[in-house]
Amino acid sequence: MDHIEHDFKSSFSSFVPSGFAIASCSACDGFSLWVEQQMKYPKTTSLPSPNEDLAHDIKDLYLEAASIIVDSPKGSTALLRLALQKLLKQVGKSGKNINNDIKELVSEGLSPKIQQALDLLRVVGNNAVHPGQINIDDNAEVAYKLFSILNFIAEELITKPKELESLYSDLIPEDTQEHIKQRDGV
Repeated sequence: MDHIEHDFKSSFSSFVPSGFAIASCSACDGFSLWVEQQMKYPKTTSLPSPNEDLAHDIKDLYLEAASIIVDSPKGSTALLRLALQKLLKQVGKSGKNINNDIKELVSEGLSPKIQQALDLLRVVGNNAVHPGQINIDDNAEVAYKLFSILNFIAEELITKPKELESLYSDLIPEDTQEHIKQRDGV
């Protein structure tokens, strides 16, 4: 049996071009493909997971953007811009014009920090799709940072308000909630 395994290993290497290697993971039993000492499969990044409160289609865009960032930072950035457009729709805006949606949020009292994050993702995303002053090809690091920006926006516009609403309804008795509504003319 050892003889057969040895023959297989020595003949298998004759079919694999120089500079290629296949490795197996002892933890997950998966494999990886290496070319010239660089892992080509599976593609890995150290990107954070998408915010759990994002709608399913936005999470899908986020994950798709993450899957192509190594090969196409510009494509990844464009997908994140689309994810932002859908996120604005998730928070009750039209989702048709990002700039107008941001303007509407600002008129409703949006925090300047969140507005900056929204505009950052909007402007860089636009430059990925349309020629502009920001060249993602020359600075892929910017594309990586946009994933955290999208999660920050989701945290501020979706997660924190959801948590506060949950605490409010859990801790304030219903009759007191009604008195507050009457006080505020709601």
